Amino acid sequence: MVYVKKFSGGGGAPSLDILAAKLKVLEVELTLEETEVKPENGRPFIAEPNVNLKLEVLKNLVDSGVDEGVRFFDRFKLKKDDAGDWTFAKYSKLGNLIKLKYGEGWFDSDEEFNENDFLGLEFIAQVEPKTDPKGNPLSGSTINWKSIRLAGGKDEAEVEEETKAEADEHVDGDEATF
Repeated sequence: MVYVKKFSGGGGAPSLDILAAKLKVLEVELTLEETEVKPENGRPFIAEPNVNLKLEVLKNLVDSGVDEGVRFFDRFKLKKDDAGDWTFAKYSKLGNLIKLKYGEGWFDSDEEFNENDFLGLEFIAQVEPKTDPKGNPLSGSTINWKSIRLAGGKDEAEVEEETKAEADEHVDGDEATF
């Protein structure tokens, strides 16, 4: 008999599901042109201009210790305006990240975007498993763009308690429906 190890995962990128995590930006790469990406496994595709971040989970604010220290990549895409030009859109995932670092006034100022300004940035966000547009699971994780908040603005212990209470209410509510 031959024992064969089974593998059903994708490209090895972690698929995280964290309701609230404190994250730190480790690497930043700004790409301003559309680029053809040829993954080892899968079909080539054209990546839109984006800011690619390597992130580390510093703290899981719901399940302490779970997935802490895990590193993953996520892309924050530029958006096309009405003229067809690529822009840093205020109401987008990248826009929320820019507001954390520079403030909302940045979008109306002459200040330039500097990718190095984001190195070491710490923030709070929900981390979800990556899916395709049809909802099928993909290898990797992504940040829920609506959940991005500045770390340290509110006492993190208080945020952790509130998040755990919300998670407990959600679980209690789910159990009541059975």
